[in-house]
Amino acid sequence: MKEHLEQMLRYEKWANKKILDAIKELPETDERCLDLMSHILLVQMVWYNRIVQQPQPPIWDKRPLAELYKIYEENNKTLDTFFAGLTEEDFNSKVDYKDSKGNPYNNVLKDLLTHLGNHSTHH
Repeated sequence: MKEHLEQMLRYEKWANKKILDAIKELPETDERCLDLMSHILLVQMVWYNRIVQQPQPPIWDKRPLAELYKIYEENNKTLDTFFAGLTEEDFNSKVDYKDSKGNPYNNVLKDLLTHLGNHSTHH
């Protein structure tokens, strides 16, 4: 399970970098692209913060491209460190968290990490 989820995370990093670089090359700023990339990168931290019981950032807070690159790097470092500390047994552990409206949930870690790695494909 760990290897599969790490592979998903590597793909997520690759795809996010490609999109950031494509946005940077646009002749003029595309606000919708910034909206979506801001959302995608912020939601990565939302799911991570839910897992580790930390406050969640807003999920639709548009950020400038330069800041998105910084968030991208911070997310990668945070998630790499988190994954490095996980064992195979950890993936079946239950996680209590609350959504952005305060509703309580309880899910298996591997399901939360699958969502974290797959969320951006929806957009």
